[in-house]
Amino acid sequence: MQVRVAKDPSEWNAIVDKSPFAVLHHKYEVCCNQDKAIPLIIEQGDHFFLFPLSIVDLAKSFRIAFSPIYYYADLLPDSEGSFDLIPSALNQTLDFLRKIGVDYLSTSAPAFWSKDYVNLVGSWFKDNNASIQVIYAHMIPTRNCTFEAIWKRRVSKSARNRIRKAEKQGVEVMKIDNAAGIKEWIDDIYQCNLSALKRQGRSGAYPDSYKDVYLSELLLSKNLLKDSFNIYAAIFRGRLIAYIIVAEFNKLMQVNKAMSHTNFLDKCPNDALVAYILKDACERGFDWFEYGFDRVKYGGRIKSLYASLQNFKFKFGFEEIPIFIYRLSLNKKGAILKHLYAFREYAIIRSASFPEFLRTLPMTLYVKKHRQLATLLQT
Repeated sequence: MQVRVAKDPSEWNAIVDKSPFAVLHHKYEVCCNQDKAIPLIIEQGDHFFLFPLSIVDLAKSFRIAFSPIYYYADLLPDSEGSFDLIPSALNQTLDFLRKIGVDYLSTSAPAFWSKDYVNLVGSWFKDNNASIQVIYAHMIPTRNCTFEAIWKRRVSKSARNRIRKAEKQGVEVMKIDNAAGIKEWIDDIYQCNLSALKRQGRSGAYPDSYKDVYLSELLLSKNLLKDSFNIYAAIFRGRLIAYIIVAEFNKLMQVNKAMSHTNFLDKCPNDALVAYILKDACERGFDWFEYGFDRVKYGGRIKSLYASLQNFKFKFGFEEIPIFIYRLSLNKKGAILKHLYAFREYAIIRSASFPEFLRTLPMTLYVKKHRQLATLLQT
């Protein structure tokens, strides 16, 4: 079995297009659109695996390799026929990473494509003493399912009433699928950002609070992702009052961002948007509609950091799909990192019960850091 760093985007994307388990962040132009990316190809005979990794040097003492965990771009087999080779592919990857001085590997295994894949990956990481964290992707299965069936069986009565209210109030949903549309609506998009951030106590966040920077990022994403990147907008009396950014690829429709203007929440624009996108996913043949994730289970004993958003989503019938995150130390330094990350996740999960000033302190530091960055960009 051979491991090499991919140099040819067309070769890489040909494997992505062939695999039924690929997600958008497996595409070469996406996973390699950052510094220190090492897109690995592992091959044996006619079988291929892709592993889109990035390398980070932490504090000049630790070297970390990780895949785009929250975008589910993990080890990618070219077909189900390659599953038996997963342990060998991971062993060869580990040898490669040790040779380039990596101390710690972090990746994931999403359960919505194949349980056999998840079991094979999970067994290998358990055998290698990796730590395991489970997060819960909020998803609705839309494969071979009509919107009408989901409306009757999954969407709650209160959500249906709010969707009807939005329609009666005159809220319409449109799809912004080109650069000209983004430029046309950027002022209202920007106002939604400012209003939503203020409502969340996050005024000054980067890049949302800087119109020119945010416009550049939206246009860059559209240019990079093309038809896979779209904005769904709720329009009321000629004004954009809420929007959701959606990534679409290989049967998965995934919400990347949602913002709404506080002054118009009584018009139920967010409900109208989710219903419209869900219907679109059903009619266009997607298998899954995904709207973010949570670190804790819905209705569990540990409080969610985003309880109101969690409640909103589950009124539409979203279910929890486990995403297994594996953290593997490759040496003694990596073992230290594994413990530090475990403590970090514990602190994040438990912070929902912290006093308000402790919950807002990390965000205050985050905002301060990115304000400084925005100032540098504008000078």
